[in-house]
Amino acid sequence: MLDPRRTALPTLTLALLLATPAFARPNHPGGGYGWDEGRFEIGPRASSLTLTDTETDQTLGMGGVGAYARYRISRRWGIEGGMDVLVSDELASEAPGDVVRVTAPFTASAMLYLFPDWRAQVYLLGGIGVAAHSVRFDALGEELAFATPLAQLGVGVQYRLRSVRFDLSARSLFMRRDAQDVERLPLDAGFDPHQVDYVPYDGDRTVTGAMISLGVHWGL
Repeated sequence: MLDPRRTALPTLTLALLLATPAFARPNHPGGGYGWDEGRFEIGPRASSLTLTDTETDQTLGMGGVGAYARYRISRRWGIEGGMDVLVSDELASEAPGDVVRVTAPFTASAMLYLFPDWRAQVYLLGGIGVAAHSVRFDALGEELAFATPLAQLGVGVQYRLRSVRFDLSARSLFMRRDAQDVERLPLDAGFDPHQVDYVPYDGDRTVTGAMISLGVHWGL
């Protein structure tokens, strides 16, 4: 049986590539919906991220908000910078007490617009970045803090409605944690740590992520 977590991203990618109906095309030859080169676009977005540990196959769902800015280099090429903050208050079932994880990826990507003159513009993107992470264990009275390099690949579609563009994208993230970069920090006062039979894993770890984002942006 197929795992829905593993098929969701390819399915959405295929849907975005195929779901570009005739009404999305320009109304007349030479007419289009693309903003001119040299234009900035900026706006907020909401995102859902599913992290998967490649060694244990455990998954963790996260949600949050962010912002992104784009610059149109030419009709077909652009660049994007993004920042998101995603939170989850669930972790492995064996973890004691309240556990809160925060992941904040910062990315820079190149974009290729497949149909630059259509109202619905499908694009591909790929880029690199860094993600800051913190995992807070209230019962242990400590927090793990670390950063990971990040690579991302994705596909998306933006739809223009007057001067506003709505954007939907699906991205695959790849992150690698080095044990030497993990810090174990004591929590501030106000928590009630107690003796528990649990030790957070702070070794090397490779994590993949499937992120779906819905945003809206305007041209400057």
